[in-house]
Amino acid sequence: MTHFYIIRHGETVFNRKGRIQGWCDSPLTDLGVSQAKQLGKELKNIPFDVCFCSTSERAIDTANSILEGRNVKVIPKKNCEYPSDDPIQ
Repeated sequence: MTHFYIIRHGETVFNRKGRIQGWCDSPLTDLGVSQAKQLGKELKNIPFDVCFCSTSERAIDTANSILEGRNVKVIPKKNCEYPSDDPIQ
């Protein structure tokens, strides 16, 4: 059975300032990195084959922090289309 986990990025500088970031990129704060690492600890027993994330710095950094020390490929994607010729299928 296939499971999908949808995770939001950790706290960003814009989040802390109460600013809407939309497509603007804002880096993770120290708290945002800690949030991602904590979630990684909580998900440590969940096997992941692959991780798709947005191309934003905050999403990539969150994914890498969650999966730190694991052999899971992080694939930044601009959209959610899954190519039919992708070997992961």
